[in-house]
Amino acid sequence: MKSQNQEQQGRKGITHKIKLAIMVVAVFAFAKANAQLNNPEAKKHHFGIGLNGGVTTGDYEDIYSSNIGLDLYYLYGISEKFYLGGSTGFANYFGEDVNIPGLGEVEFDDAQFIPVAGSFRFSPFSNFAVGADVGYAIGVNDGNDGGFYASPRATYFLADKFPVFAGYRLIDLDGESLGSIQFGIGYKF
Repeated sequence: MKSQNQEQQGRKGITHKIKLAIMVVAVFAFAKANAQLNNPEAKKHHFGIGLNGGVTTGDYEDIYSSNIGLDLYYLYGISEKFYLGGSTGFANYFGEDVNIPGLGEVEFDDAQFIPVAGSFRFSPFSNFAVGADVGYAIGVNDGNDGGFYASPRATYFLADKFPVFAGYRLIDLDGESLGSIQFGIGYKF
């Protein structure tokens, strides 16, 4: 029978392999996206970068007050109204000082994630889209294993190059939700 330590090491090894595989897929996806940007059908391709911020909700709202992040995405138009692609980026959740009975005030460190996700968008109008990013948020800081990631959103395009969005971000951390109401702005290349 395996000891608890051996089981934990086995799970960590599998988790690291999954993270590595996701990162390799993301690198190849973005390399392919970059090559396709020179394609004559460039209007079907959307590569962008954005900044976002949010207010934390869910099981961790007392531990993390808010978050900021950076988004990178690539979308390919499979029709005039539907787009598929991928996204990644970085998110930082700011730790709070929490008064815990019997322990006193405890300072929680910030939590950082690199989300790696598949993306889809539906654009019923030329300047508006709804959709979601779904994948895995890789935990960056010590003791953070990450978890399932989902980010539904609605986007409005200012002058066709500046997406402004509002949405929700959820990271499932072993059955507990780290959520946030998100707002952001970006630039579409």
